[in-house]
Amino acid sequence: MDRRTFLRNAGIAAAGASIIPLHSGCNGKHMNELITIGMIGVGSQGVERNLRHYLKYPELCRVVAVCDVSMSRATSAKNLTDNSYKTNDCKAYQDFRELLEDKSIDAVQISTPDHWHVPITIMAALKGKHVCCEKPTLTIDEGRLLCDVIHKTGVAYQVSVEDRFEPVYHQMAEVALNGRLGKLKHIEISVPTPELPKEGLEVTAPPKDLDFDLFLGPAPEIPYIFARTFYNFRWYDAFSGGVLTDWGAHFCDTAQLASGNDLSGPTEVTPFGETRFYNDGIFNTACQFDLRYKYANNLTMRIKSGNASIRLEGEEEWVESMGWTTKLTGSNEKIFDLTTKKVALPTANDEFVDFLQSIKEGRKAIYTAETGHRTSSLLHLGNIALKLNKKLEWDTSNEKFINNPDADKLKRRTMREKWSYSKICPDYNY
Repeated sequence: MDRRTFLRNAGIAAAGASIIPLHSGCNGKHMNELITIGMIGVGSQGVERNLRHYLKYPELCRVVAVCDVSMSRATSAKNLTDNSYKTNDCKAYQDFRELLEDKSIDAVQISTPDHWHVPITIMAALKGKHVCCEKPTLTIDEGRLLCDVIHKTGVAYQVSVEDRFEPVYHQMAEVALNGRLGKLKHIEISVPTPELPKEGLEVTAPPKDLDFDLFLGPAPEIPYIFARTFYNFRWYDAFSGGVLTDWGAHFCDTAQLASGNDLSGPTEVTPFGETRFYNDGIFNTACQFDLRYKYANNLTMRIKSGNASIRLEGEEEWVESMGWTTKLTGSNEKIFDLTTKKVALPTANDEFVDFLQSIKEGRKAIYTAETGHRTSSLLHLGNIALKLNKKLEWDTSNEKFINNPDADKLKRRTMREKWSYSKICPDYNY
C-alpha cells in the first residue's frame, strides 16, 4: 500500500475507534457481560504491566485463571488477583494447555518468552479464545502462519504493544501522516545495548517448582541456566531475537505506521560497519549493529545501537523523541498543530481496553496480527542480514528473499517435534 492510499483509507477512521469488522464476529456474545481472562506467563511483564492493567477494568473483564511454568509465580499471581477481587476464585495452572481447556475462559493474555508467542496463540485461537499477545514473533514464516490462523478462526487478536496507545508515538505518526513534515524521507532509530547479568550464569538443576522442559517447548534442549531463563532470555536466539526485536519492535512499529507501511515493509536491508554478537557461551544475539533499510518509495531507515530514540525526517521538517515516551521536539512548533487533520488514527486508553472492546464489538483490534507480523518481519530481516553479513533484497508481496536461498532458509527454525506446527495445527500449511 502506498502512502497516498494509506492516507485515503486512514482518513475515514475516527479517532478513538477502529471500524474494521472481524470477518466472523462475536455476535454480541460479550456485549453485556464480563469477558473472562486467562493469563499465560506471569513474570515481570505479565504481572506488572499486563495483569495489573486487566485488574484495573472490573467493569469490562475478570481474570479467572493464571498460568506459568514456574508454579511459584503462578501462585503469586493468583494471590494478587484474589486480593484484588476479594475472593479465592482464581485458578492457577502450570501447563497452559490445561488453561486452554477451561471453557469458562473467553480470552487469553500471552506474556511468555518470544518462542512461545505463536504456538500458544495458535492453540488458543483454535480453541476459539481471543488473544492479546506480547511482541514479537520468532520467525517470518510463523508470523505468516499466525495471520492465517487468526483470519480463518475469526477470533479477536491484539499485539500487546503499548506504542500505538502512547500519546507521544500516536502524535508522531499523525504529524507525519498529515503531511506536517512534507514527504517523509528518512527515519533514524537508536536502540540501547542491554547489560548482561553477572550472576546465575552456571549450569544447575532447575528449581523444583519449574517445568523447564515446558519452558523450552519448541526450542532445542539446553541446560538450565537461571540468568538465561527469565528476563534475559531475550539475548539467546532460540528464545528471541535480541535487542533488535525487543526495543526495535517498539520504535519500528511507529516507523511502519508513520510511513504508511503498516501492511508492507522494506525492500532491502544492509548491515554497515562491524556487528558484534554476544559470545560467552550463554548469550548469542547481536548487541552492536548498524542496519540501513530502504522502502519501495525510496524512504530510508537506519536502526543502530546507541540510546533509545526515534526521529522522522521529511523534505520540509523533522520530529523526534529522544528517550522512551519523551516529549516530541521538532524543527517547527507549527507541525504539532493537529486541530484540523485528514488522518485521525484510532486509539484507546491502552491496548487492553481496545482488546476488550474489540471482543465486545465484534471488530478487529487496533494493532492486528498482520500489522504485527509486518513489523516483526522487518526486524527478522535485520537479524538475518546481520547473521549473513550481507545486503538482502526482500519481496514484500510474496515474503521471500530475492535470489538468496541461504536467507530463505532462515525464515523459519527447526522445532522440537512434539511442538511442531504439524502437531499443533495440522490443517494449516506451514
